[in-house]
Amino acid sequence: MWACKRSFLMRIWTTPFCLTLLLIGRLASAAAPTTQPAASISGKISASADIPNIEMVVYLVPAEGTAALPPPTTPVKVSQHGAKFSPALAIITVGQQVDFVNDEERLIEHNVFSNAPPKRFDLGMYPPGQSRSVVFDKPGAVLLYCSIHRYMDGVVFVTPSGLFSRVAPDGTYHIDNVPDGKWTLTTWQRRKRFKEISMPVQIEKGKSLSIDLELKK
Repeated sequence: MWACKRSFLMRIWTTPFCLTLLLIGRLASAAAPTTQPAASISGKISASADIPNIEMVVYLVPAEGTAALPPPTTPVKVSQHGAKFSPALAIITVGQQVDFVNDEERLIEHNVFSNAPPKRFDLGMYPPGQSRSVVFDKPGAVLLYCSIHRYMDGVVFVTPSGLFSRVAPDGTYHIDNVPDGKWTLTTWQRRKRFKEISMPVQIEKGKSLSIDLELKK
């Protein structure tokens, strides 16, 4: 008999207690701060002439006091096959490594060299199945050549911040995960058909921006 009364009393006392705990838990959850979404910059490139935006990059340069992102630790691969660099345009970050791989199926040696101011180097001759690596420590366009194949060329474009977008065939670009701070939005074209654009932008508290750019002669 006493056991039944005790069980009944426990239910009376514990039920409000449980409801109170549940209510506190819900209030704490509602009061918890939400994570601020990362900012992005996107837009569309247009030009005064109807020329496709092929091999064009939009990237961010950090202003003084704005920290750039650390370079990725994973190397970028540039293949040499059929007397071509692939990709013909590789976009990387200052401090990142590029592996130049001879992927020929036949016994064809390759060489990679550049006389560009951001990075001068000559990797010498090496056979299929082997690779040579270069770390790019300055921003800018590094033009690639092969001493054996006269018409074999490519570009490694080294960005200063790691925040970049290759312009799509329809002219659109999109840069994700932009930290707060002051930046300079800049364009680069492999084929210099138009004047490059460079404009200051500021990102505040994860607020994204939409910026269309018009290229002019």
